[in-house]
Amino acid sequence: MEGLHTLANNLHKGLCVYKSKSDCLQVLQATQQLSLPWWNERCTEYVQTLENCIESVTNASFSPGIRYPIIVLEGLDGVGKTLTTQALASKLGGMEQHTPPPAWSDIRPLFRMQDNDISRAFYSGSNYIAAPSILHAAYTQFVIVDRWWCSTCAMGLANQFTTSTLPPDGDAVYEWPSDLSKPDFGFYLFVDEHIRSTRVRRRGNEDSEEQMLSKKSEMRATASEAYRRTHLLHPIEVPNFRAAVNIILAFLKEKGIHHLPVPFSDAEVAEIRPF
Repeated sequence: MEGLHTLANNLHKGLCVYKSKSDCLQVLQATQQLSLPWWNERCTEYVQTLENCIESVTNASFSPGIRYPIIVLEGLDGVGKTLTTQALASKLGGMEQHTPPPAWSDIRPLFRMQDNDISRAFYSGSNYIAAPSILHAAYTQFVIVDRWWCSTCAMGLANQFTTSTLPPDGDAVYEWPSDLSKPDFGFYLFVDEHIRSTRVRRRGNEDSEEQMLSKKSEMRATASEAYRRTHLLHPIEVPNFRAAVNIILAFLKEKGIHHLPVPFSDAEVAEIRPF
């Protein structure tokens, strides 16, 4: 394991944020070679899928042509990302996408239980696995992505640093990877912490990382600050998911996106309770 951690540290420079497909793949391949007790056939399939992804998953990798916007929604668990993603996709007649892709939900808990070097390689790799289907879909419809690379970056840093020890604003760690396509629009959703934590508790499915976020205000603050320092996300306070959709639609209209749907009415927004 010491050799694996040395490899990972050399690649992410102690930040636990991998900046290329090659970097996270090297760590996952090295993990596979250790034949650890928890590693199974599906983990091997995941590595093979990542290996077979096109080398650079960017717009330049695909045929030129007019495509629809790719919109990413980011934020901590419990802020309403999934409901907002679903409602926005429905309004726009678009497609929902999620990272990590649901096809790998069976092995996600296995990787989540590992140390940061391994778990972050899994989450980073998932961004690349999801990217081709996101880009392909954008040629026919709006694509709304529930979390993408910014979450991987923010949570990797929140597990390692505090707000006072984060790499400075403008550091290269916050830059979107050059071999991964960027979304056209990004939004950071947030709510009052009481509302967020109540939603998460009522769902009853906190994972270990979310439990830490719920208990540690410093970790939440660090993740939020890391999101901000990417400078890729427009912040939106989310009274409820319908209000969030209306704010996003207004933002898209302001940015020149045409033929947008009618927003939710005031009565429709008022129907939705915070939790």
